Amino acid sequence: MDIKIREKLDLIRGEIISSAARVEFVLGYRLRRYFFPKTNNKATILFWNVMNTPYLTFDNKISIYESIPYFQKLKSYPDIKKSLRFVQRLRNTMAHWTLDEKQSDLNNIVMFTLVGKYKKIIITDSVVEDYRRQISFLLKNFGL
Repeated sequence: MDIKIREKLDLIRGEIISSAARVEFVLGYRLRRYFFPKTNNKATILFWNVMNTPYLTFDNKISIYESIPYFQKLKSYPDIKKSLRFVQRLRNTMAHWTLDEKQSDLNNIVMFTLVGKYKKIIITDSVVEDYRRQISFLLKNFGL
């Protein structure tokens, strides 16, 4: 196995998992601001004891966001929803799927899972660039 492929995958994984965690945090804060527009003791409790805990997953936060009529009425809602789900899927792929060493090269890193049924994804530079665009879009729309 080419060490350079593993090193590149480690860099990509690190970037994706780190930036997805940042988006998840900001999404939780955006939800907190929906319920408590002004920062006060209740808002702080909601954020740190509900929104920002392991019990409320990224998927849960996205589902809450998707279910709030206020957000559904926003012009950017369909694109935000699509971007959130894209980020979530790629983050889960990087965190839980396995490198296919035999099929991968530096330009096409093949990841697979055997959970459920066999699935694979090819991580290319264009996939990573698309991911970066989605992250920038989300952070901009969530006010960062």
